[in-house]
Amino acid sequence: MSFKRTMRSFAAISRQIERDNKRRNRIAAQQYKQLQKQQAITDARQVVADYNNYINVIKSVHNDCSTEIDWESIRQEGAPAPPLVSTEHERSAQEALDSYQPSFLDRLFKRQPVKIRRLEDAVLTARHKDEQLTRERQEEHIQLTTEWQERQEISRQVLAKDSNVYAQVIEYFAPFEDISQLGSKLVFTFTADHIEVDVEVDTAEVVPDFVVTQLASGKLSRKPLSASKFNEIYQDYVCSCLLRVAREIQAHLPVSQVVVHALVNQLNSATGQIENQVVVSAAMPRETLSKLNFSTIDPSDSMRNFNHTMKFTKTGGFQEVNRVGLSTLPSFGRQRNY
Repeated sequence: MSFKRTMRSFAAISRQIERDNKRRNRIAAQQYKQLQKQQAITDARQVVADYNNYINVIKSVHNDCSTEIDWESIRQEGAPAPPLVSTEHERSAQEALDSYQPSFLDRLFKRQPVKIRRLEDAVLTARHKDEQLTRERQEEHIQLTTEWQERQEISRQVLAKDSNVYAQVIEYFAPFEDISQLGSKLVFTFTADHIEVDVEVDTAEVVPDFVVTQLASGKLSRKPLSASKFNEIYQDYVCSCLLRVAREIQAHLPVSQVVVHALVNQLNSATGQIENQVVVSAAMPRETLSKLNFSTIDPSDSMRNFNHTMKFTKTGGFQEVNRVGLSTLPSFGRQRNY
């Protein structure tokens, strides 16, 4: 049985619900792309509302997170109960045969033997139906038992912090789909108790370089966004993504720390070349993340809670920084792209 099929059976135990924010993020991304291409604006007020909603979405990616998977409860799940042998159809048919009383017309026209034979045939047919139902129940039980055994093995591996199964868990539950809709790509490196993630952020695809407003006349005004405002929005988006990544990993896997790095393509002033540079790097322990109120924090300011590196000014934006804390963490293992 495939891993995906086994993981689907987790639904009855730890159902993955598509949240409103995921749909909201996808819609916001689509609206932003349409706004970039739209030439004739017929409803200025709606365009402004869509724009403001999109800005709010990219600054609050961290607010949404999956429900934590209780791997221990899955590990303690009992085996499927053995199937019952079906006898209900034969029992019902036998009762009809045993309770048959010939009517006056049956005796008059001597129809008793025919009716009894039909009732006896019905008992035989019902017996076959019960046998088929029993076989189906047994086959279903075998499948359920196999899935249960594999769930037990997967949960055992996860609880034992076997990093070989981590990538499969993340790939199946796909908690980062809405981040990819907004323009970020992830590269994971898994070890038993720490996970390192490179978050590759595409500035041009995410943060608008313009602002829209509705004039007193009702017409739409579209102007370039100031560099300081652009950088401020971009900083919040990047830090929000890092928080979200760390939260999702710790909701799905029993690791104590997630080390996240934001990478962007930007100019290296020393070489004059566009390079993929680390601009924010943070080690986010589970204990610290659990204490944050994500609905009220400022994602950029929240980096102060972690061992992190970030050089940022509103006028100049991000500068390249070193990756944080890798020398103090265990050596990292397998890498996976998403």
